[in-house]
Amino acid sequence: MYSKSTEPHVKTISDSVYYTLRKNIIELNLKPGTSISIKSIADELGVSRSPVRDAVIKLGKEGLIDSIPQSSTMVSKIDLSRVDEERFLRETLEEKTLLLFLETYKEKDTNLLKERIRQQRTFLGQGKYGEFLNWDDLFHEVFFQVTRKEICWDLIKSMSGHYRRVRFMSLWDDSMMLHLIEEHETILKCLINRDEIGTTSIIKKHCSQQENEEKILRKKYPDYFSISKKEKGDGEESYLRKDFLFISR
Repeated sequence: MYSKSTEPHVKTISDSVYYTLRKNIIELNLKPGTSISIKSIADELGVSRSPVRDAVIKLGKEGLIDSIPQSSTMVSKIDLSRVDEERFLRETLEEKTLLLFLETYKEKDTNLLKERIRQQRTFLGQGKYGEFLNWDDLFHEVFFQVTRKEICWDLIKSMSGHYRRVRFMSLWDDSMMLHLIEEHETILKCLINRDEIGTTSIIKKHCSQQENEEKILRKKYPDYFSISKKEKGDGEESYLRKDFLFISR
């Protein structure tokens, strides 16, 4: 049974199917490497095959579904080379945005950040990992909203499917989750103190810590990860460039 999407801006059946499938891939209800059937999905969601097919094509452009014509369609395995590139995109845009945030934020904005950390703690205590991850995103989203860089945030969300799956896997480890909240509290403290150096430093540390976590997760769950082209010796592929070209068609 698929977990239904609760995206507030869903207006069409196609959107609903897309966000529902994406949610289930990100939250690993559809595990990496799982074969999927357009007919079965349509039957379960009570829709025609057309919106399911459209959603699968869109998710394929995001690198979350692999389709082999006349053969098989499956949830893509997590590629750490792609995760690294997606994280680089997020780190680069967020670091610049945080510096703008430091110049423009008001007390109400830091109060909102405090509330979103509180919500994270609440859902962590309830074991609702999907909601915990959503509030993690909502914490970071504040920086882009306040600085009016919503397009940058939309780009991060649409290009971070592999990264988000790894983040969800990290929620299976209590120590990783608590560490995430502690780092958010440190970021907030640096912002309140108008500490530019401390703010950029903690963001870099935040991303560096994630790299270490990814290596641990790959050892624990090897079946969820693919072997990258770089590891195979086939050269390194720019995943984000490939997806930009797909989306622009």
